[in-house]
Amino acid sequence: MARNLDDWLEHYLKFTQNSEPPRLYHLWTGIVAISSCLQRKCWLSWGHSDIYPNLYVILVGPSGGRKGTAMKIAKNFLHEVDVQLSSDSLGSIQTLYKELMDAVDNFRSEDGVILEHRSLSVWSEEFQVFLRDRDPILIANLTDLFDCPKRWKYSTLKRGLEDLSKCWLTMFGAITPTLLQSSLSRDAVAGGLISRIIFVVGYGKAKKVPVPFLSREEQALRESLVQDLESIKQLSGPFRPTEKYVEAYTQWYMSPEATNGVDSDKFIGYNERRALHLQKICMTISASQRDDMLLTEEHFQRALYILRHTEREMPNAFYGLGRGLHSGVLSDLMQYIQANGRVSWQQIIKRFQLDALPNELTTYLGLLEQTGSIKPERSTTNKTYFTAIEDKCRDDTEGYLKDTLFRHMDENKGGE
Repeated sequence: MARNLDDWLEHYLKFTQNSEPPRLYHLWTGIVAISSCLQRKCWLSWGHSDIYPNLYVILVGPSGGRKGTAMKIAKNFLHEVDVQLSSDSLGSIQTLYKELMDAVDNFRSEDGVILEHRSLSVWSEEFQVFLRDRDPILIANLTDLFDCPKRWKYSTLKRGLEDLSKCWLTMFGAITPTLLQSSLSRDAVAGGLISRIIFVVGYGKAKKVPVPFLSREEQALRESLVQDLESIKQLSGPFRPTEKYVEAYTQWYMSPEATNGVDSDKFIGYNERRALHLQKICMTISASQRDDMLLTEEHFQRALYILRHTEREMPNAFYGLGRGLHSGVLSDLMQYIQANGRVSWQQIIKRFQLDALPNELTTYLGLLEQTGSIKPERSTTNKTYFTAIEDKCRDDTEGYLKDTLFRHMDENKGGE
């Protein structure tokens, strides 16, 4: 089936530009939508193992930050192309196991053999149920399922061993920083599951859109997006890396940058698995553009820039999980300044008067200034303001994304 669009992800970002969620939310929602269509019937053979395009992604942001809005748009697309999704409310890990057990499907391999698989995508706006480290078995099993094992069984009291071999699980959810902090201990952050999750941090809605109705152009674009997503769903078999792809990946993998993605001790495990996350994203980028399932150098570079851009904010998901009693207030203070861009001392006092004394707030602001997160400035009326500092590397990445993934945005806006 011929594609309508040259790049599904680029046009999805254009389609969603007249909405309130941060565009990074839209970007990752599109990536996970493609992942949900590829399932266990697509893979990358890499050495002694197969890498599958499943992802664990969590949108982190304040209440009202439009996390659910971003998810619902693509989720409706997935319903239309009949992708296997979990129920909207998974009450227990046993329910998840049962839905995985029932998610049986098959595809025809290149040599004509019918192969069976169990592929399930969890799209949950209430994601804290999957992050409760009070259940160590849950954490361990979700960690195992990330690797899409060929053979995997679990034990139940009533039915004994249940076979979930050849399973595949993508998890996509949303959570507020407060719920994330209450759901996880510091020990859990250092554990295996968290190293397999990509946290996409936002600070509230990107803009206000009072009239979010679709234009004629957007309605036509939506039809093309759904049709092309159906084409992506039909893909099966191995992704094939080109020689240039292997060269670019090898050069990056052998450099120190390969394990220096997130500068935080809470992400040591994540950094060690950074190459795996990158390979998974590369497969979704390839599927977004083409049906031949080739992985090119362009796909690698684009996936790397997306990952770098996302990683700039990832530590902010965990600022409230520090060891000190002040960590929660410090986290909230930083997010408040970043969300507003520039705030006065009077605004800070008013906002945090029930959380900390003025001298404590002064100390916290000093810490943020020393880490390069904010800078103070005096107005002509001698009032003190605090401004969030943009990372220069992030600015460079942002420029690249504008020239590639975001290049169709703002074109023919509201066209007839």
